[in-house]
Amino acid sequence: MNRPPGLPRIVIFSIAALFWSTLPARASDPLVALSATELRFGTQAQGTSSSPQAVVVTNIGQADLIISSITLSGENSADFVESTTCPSAPAVLPAGRNCEIRVLFHPHSSGPEMTGTLTISDNASGSPRSVAVRGIPTPAAPGITLAPASLGFGNQPVASVSAAHSITLTNSGSVTLNLTSAIALSGADASEFRIAKSANSCPEDSGQLAPRTSCEIDVVFAPVTPGAKNAQLEIMDAAAGSPHVVSLNATAVAPRQ
Repeated sequence: MNRPPGLPRIVIFSIAALFWSTLPARASDPLVALSATELRFGTQAQGTSSSPQAVVVTNIGQADLIISSITLSGENSADFVESTTCPSAPAVLPAGRNCEIRVLFHPHSSGPEMTGTLTISDNASGSPRSVAVRGIPTPAAPGITLAPASLGFGNQPVASVSAAHSITLTNSGSVTLNLTSAIALSGADASEFRIAKSANSCPEDSGQLAPRTSCEIDVVFAPVTPGAKNAQLEIMDAAAGSPHVVSLNATAVAPRQ
């Protein structure tokens, strides 16, 4: 083809170079697919950890993927924690295999949104590849976790006392939890349940529970009349969502003859 008048030859060569530089990776190369390019953690109280979120790294190519590094960077990188199931030493992910990088948000202070970057460096086209991480820290606060959320006592003869069933109360927050009144029983059949003592009993009246510590509330069922019985254990405290409630259910049956 004749070169159009006035068109410099160097432009023709530049177009050719651009064509070659944008060719896709060969099928025999490693290729990477990420399950996410951003992880949003929402709000998280200072000094506590979020549930982890995962990025799945899949080698969709036909050659080994060599992962040279996985890092967190950015101004708030210390407020995110990374762990991985990806291979290391040697960091080879075979074709068709995948691995996970898990990140959780653990803010050390409160304030505006915190951000960071998860960077994966490897031998595939497009490396390094980045995943944005972000979360909003809130002021330190107490939290409460009750396990289990309900107690079932099954059948119990009238005029007898069941074995104690335990509820574990945990301060899942980052500051002291204040129990603002005595732990109490309520509901139609509350009089047929009792709170018992254990070696690690929660405070009987108002009290405090340090961060990330637990205590126990033991409950027994002592039926007076037959039938299905229902009540609630109520905890008044300074954590969000108070009062916190555990449902109790049991069935009182005729005494054994």
